[in-house]
Amino acid sequence: MQHNFAVSPLLQSHMLEFSSDLPFARGSQLLNTALPHADIGASQCQRLTEYFGTLPEVEDALTTPGFDFMQSDPTTCDAPSVLYVETDGGHIRTDEGFRETKVGRLFGAHQLVKKSSDYEGITLRMALEKSDYIAQLGSSTEFTARFDELIANHRSQTPNLQLVAISDGAEWIARWLANKHADAVVILDFYHATEHLADFAKAVFNDDRACSNWIESCSKLLVGGKLDQVILAILHKKNTCKNRAIRKQADRLIRYYEHNRYRMKYHEYRAAGYCIGSGAIESAISTVVQQRCKLVGQRWTKGLTAVLNIRAIFKSHKRIHVRQVIALKMGIRKFA
Repeated sequence: MQHNFAVSPLLQSHMLEFSSDLPFARGSQLLNTALPHADIGASQCQRLTEYFGTLPEVEDALTTPGFDFMQSDPTTCDAPSVLYVETDGGHIRTDEGFRETKVGRLFGAHQLVKKSSDYEGITLRMALEKSDYIAQLGSSTEFTARFDELIANHRSQTPNLQLVAISDGAEWIARWLANKHADAVVILDFYHATEHLADFAKAVFNDDRACSNWIESCSKLLVGGKLDQVILAILHKKNTCKNRAIRKQADRLIRYYEHNRYRMKYHEYRAAGYCIGSGAIESAISTVVQQRCKLVGQRWTKGLTAVLNIRAIFKSHKRIHVRQVIALKMGIRKFA
């Protein structure tokens, strides 16, 4: 079925991309500056985004792998390729109040590359060349169904694919991984593990240096796979403290570590060459959702779903897929 937007295919692509990055008014303003004869309005950008952002063809593109696992090193051809699976949520203001948006990010280990850094004292930094994203406002059931389809398509495209899932302690993520991806290597984000430890230490120690030294010592034990020794250290602080609130905090921290013990084998993960931090999904919450959808004064209606889909598809480097859908809806064979 053809749409009735009287705009060229290329301009439609530009309108969608600008609208995925900027508020509709600002996006149309910049587009008109770059293309003075375009005469594009904010309402046109919004209607176009809401139309394409809810099409089944766009959903198909979102769940289609945006990268492959071409083996470049023949000496490791028998080793499974690693697909990192990360997901998290963030809150957005809507007409119904603050609601959680969920973001899923997939990337291959081969997409992690070293790049020069602009930060003082740091010459190289790790960066990701490509990722596939799914973003959604709604229930975890709806979100994981879409994310599962993207994961399944990657696994279909690349046999012998090893999933490595890194997340915080959210129970819905843990349940989903246990039910749907029992063969995945599941890792509790090391930052979250040490963050709880640091909160406890700050409550226990009055001396900043002693506090830092204790956190550093326990963190080294954690990364070395010596969780039992960390728990003993926490128990020691609990037993030598008379403050009831701190003693309860120690009990909560120990329960947290015991509950997540199965995904805190950091020495094994590092030996296998796996990442142990979820920085990739933490940054995705910002880049995919917040930088576009959590600006000052924004309050969203049902149009958020379309914006998230269009933003996710461009962030996944799937511009060609967008242009193919535009061509299809205009009834033309090929995007000019």
